[in-house]
Amino acid sequence: MCERTRVLIARRDSRRVCGPCAGHADPYACPHCGNPRSYMVRGLCDRCTLRDQLDALFDAVPATTRSRFEPMRAALLECDQPRTVLNWVRNSHSARLLTDLAAERTPTHEDLDCLARDVGRGDAQTIDYLRGILVTYQVLPERDELVARIERHLARTVRSHPEHALLLSPYVRWSLLPRARRASPRPAGSKHRIRWAYTRINTAVAFLTAIREQGLDLADVTQHQVDAWLAGAPSTRYEVRDFVVWAARRGHSHPLLVPHRPKKAPVGLDEDSHWELLHQSLTDTALSLDVRAASAVLLLFGQHLARIAALPVTALSEVDSHPVLVLAETPIRLPEPVALLLAELAAQPPPSGWAVNSPHRWLFPGTRPGQHISSIALARRLATHHIPIRLARTTALVQLANDLPPAVLAPLLGLHPVTAEHWRRRAATDWTAYLEARRSTREGGTPVPAAIDRKDAPPTIG
Repeated sequence: MCERTRVLIARRDSRRVCGPCAGHADPYACPHCGNPRSYMVRGLCDRCTLRDQLDALFDAVPATTRSRFEPMRAALLECDQPRTVLNWVRNSHSARLLTDLAAERTPTHEDLDCLARDVGRGDAQTIDYLRGILVTYQVLPERDELVARIERHLARTVRSHPEHALLLSPYVRWSLLPRARRASPRPAGSKHRIRWAYTRINTAVAFLTAIREQGLDLADVTQHQVDAWLAGAPSTRYEVRDFVVWAARRGHSHPLLVPHRPKKAPVGLDEDSHWELLHQSLTDTALSLDVRAASAVLLLFGQHLARIAALPVTALSEVDSHPVLVLAETPIRLPEPVALLLAELAAQPPPSGWAVNSPHRWLFPGTRPGQHISSIALARRLATHHIPIRLARTTALVQLANDLPPAVLAPLLGLHPVTAEHWRRRAATDWTAYLEARRSTREGGTPVPAAIDRKDAPPTIG
């Protein structure tokens, strides 16, 4: 047989075959390449139709800047699933926006920012999606989206509530933005910091609007009025604590008390269930590789799924010929089963041609060009296999806090020092023995493990 992809329309020796193998013409063949025609378009296959569509799109680009789009055109044309790209080119708002912008010149970040300021949130998401594609295919340079997105949200909020501009603008620029930058030094970790800033801006606006409706200025607000506002809605209002503390320190209000958002005490797994799940993750080949790897990182290191989903391939490396995983500042020496599992995951090819020419490679790639999987999609995959995410994370953090002091745990897992201290108190660990071991080592006693005593050696977990 011809071993080609064709429509089977005849029989030969009791087997279904294509027309040419049976001595007939193939009425379903694409006239350009001979592959089966597409049911979406008339006369051509998906890939030939895609080539024509891309030619029409990029030939309209001025000749002086057309070369900037060549990596993007090549990557889209080489996609393993041309119908996916064809749907994007023909039907998506972002593709139509690209057509309009590219007909004049190569769009810049500033062009997209100007468009995003003047549209609603839905259209702004379309612009951000297009920006991500252009960055992925190196049409636009990379930049830190955290500052731009937060300032854009501030501008949109001030435009809707100009009466709050004198308080919101300095609060965001001198309080939220510096802390967001410090907490998210890498682009991969910026998405949750953007949501963190959005929540605080929106809550501050809601609080200022509520007191204004009562005919009050911020300087006139009393503790009773703050308590009444907090009690009038779900616990998300407690996020106003950040703004209230800032306002009091700057003399815009009286000292007001807003407690931390109430949280339920976390509940963990029993030790047998925890290690049974970890053993399943490391040995059960019936599970998909990404589920096994994500659950192993979750069960061992207690990481948020948002951080697990954003792990780049470069997080895996070697120190002194030992495989390590870098979650924050300190490399963690991996046990052999975990190292082999993550190495196998990193060695997998990208899921499709969408990822060609991407400057980033992720351990858990997503379906969007150059993007990692979303934490929501990863959570669904784990839940499908009955892995209790919150319980597993709590158990892992309690066990780690029971074995390591907060000063080691915080840079190891990327936790804030206050958070690391919180988990230490939950684990109720007495560190007297640990400190005594370090003192006796300096005096010639029994040495503590080198991975803990030496600052340059990565700790071993597992």
